[in-house]
This record gives sequence, structure tokens and C-alpha cells, in this order.
Amino acid sequence: MKEKPKILYHGSKSRFDIVKPQQAHGVCEAESKMGIYAVATKDEAIPFALPFRWYPDEPGGKLQFNTDGKNSYLHYGSIDPNGKGYIYVLPADSFELVNDWEWVSSVEVKPIDIIEISVKDYLNTVTFSEEAKKIQEEIYGLPSH
Repeated sequence: MKEKPKILYHGSKSRFDIVKPQQAHGVCEAESKMGIYAVATKDEAIPFALPFRWYPDEPGGKLQFNTDGKNSYLHYGSIDPNGKGYIYVLPADSFELVNDWEWVSSVEVKPIDIIEISVKDYLNTVTFSEEAKKIQEEIYGLPSH
């Protein structure tokens, strides 16, 4: 079994003082628990801190992206090139390993630190599908790479 690090990292597009468990919607049971998901490195948390947006940005909208732990592929949706995200540095005490790289806590956690990131610094890690490119250009009027 993997040794538990002393600290873990959680990425979010929202800023808050206490990280609270939420229902995840992953592709399998391990990725769909009610909890706080965290990873062992800051780099692995960055894709989850990027503020990908639903399209249209309303209840009927949808968002679809995936990540390899460093790079993200946006299938459907958009991302504000001037947006911000947040990396939460968390004590690992209440976390349990649920797969090869993700840890989950079922209780709220007070962050040790909160690191603000800018989308523009990580936009080069995002690849857009043809559909997402069209959405991106429609909303932001900027060519995406």
C-alpha cells in the first residue's frame, strides 16, 4: 500500500475557508464518493483548480473534460483565459487512498494554505476538442491553441 503523505492537494475553481465534502461524479465508484478528493502533488491538483465552465452556463448546460494528472482535454465547455483557480494544501490525517492516485476524506478539512493560480499560466496544458474550440471562441473571441 502507498504510504500516506503528510499533506495533500485539492484543486477547486472556488475559494473557501473550509473544504467540505461534496458528491463527486466520476466514471467509477472510487471516483464518485461523497468526500473531498485530494492528490499527492500540487501539479496533479492543477487541472481540478482550472475553472472549466458549463456551456451554456445554465441548468441545461454541460461540461466534459478529463485529465491525465497534468494535462487536460476539454471535450465540451469553456475556460476563462483570465480566470483563477485555487489549490488547497490539506493535512492528510482524515484521508484514505481510493485508487492509484486519489485520496478521499469524508469530513471537512481546514487548509494549511491556499494557493491562487491564474488560468493564463496553465492554458498551455489544456487541449480543446473542435466543439470546445468553437465554444471558446464564441464566448471569449480568442483563438485557442
